[in-house]
Amino acid sequence: MIKFLESNSTSISQETFTQKFTNKKILVMGSGPSVNLVNWKNLDVDAIVTTSFFYLNDEVRNLSNITHVTLSDVVDLEHPNLIEFIQNNPTCTFAFEPKMHPFYQSETFKRFVETYKEQIVYYNTEYGKIEGVAGRVCYFVMQFFPAELYYVGIDGHGKNRNDSPNNSFRTNLIDADNGLHSYESFVDAHEYFANILYQTSLQTKIKLHNLGEGFDFNCSTPYSMKHFPLSKEIKQKIKL
Repeated sequence: MIKFLESNSTSISQETFTQKFTNKKILVMGSGPSVNLVNWKNLDVDAIVTTSFFYLNDEVRNLSNITHVTLSDVVDLEHPNLIEFIQNNPTCTFAFEPKMHPFYQSETFKRFVETYKEQIVYYNTEYGKIEGVAGRVCYFVMQFFPAELYYVGIDGHGKNRNDSPNNSFRTNLIDADNGLHSYESFVDAHEYFANILYQTSLQTKIKLHNLGEGFDFNCSTPYSMKHFPLSKEIKQKIKL
């Protein structure tokens, strides 16, 4: 599910991620509103994988079990919360999805990846629409065959965007897309995303759980309810 995985680190390899993810219960956390609306803390997971602006959410950035973060080309690499987290979590890995973009040519980026190169990898996934960084993180994690994959905060927005709750990391936004794409585009992308997860799970026996299931802004709900619905037990555990 990934095209390549590279690093300038002397210690990180594919085995690093095998140890992090294989046969583990992993929660992938995007920045969508479902993060704030379900009690994911009640779940017994081995580790959390998250994305970009996690460092703006005080509850999330202070978690002790974040094992990997994929950062996008819009993050502030000099933000003190991010720097503090990296320095306090030396076994946490960080990734970028390189492409042609001024961000990757900037002196700030070059300094960052040199300073923290022992924790940094680079990858691109085979798949991707507008499900976002967290959706692609799910593809990355599934490459290493976790036992169970939970996801939360991979939502999109509702039919009436303005009625949707705000983002859980950048709380001034309704969605990280900032209104660029239509509701129909989000539904298409999130069904595409959920289908890739499900079709992969049929081959790998990975158990899938969409913790945002049931919210009208969670665009993969129709697909996940049909193909990998939440159990009554999990629904009860995560209910606020």
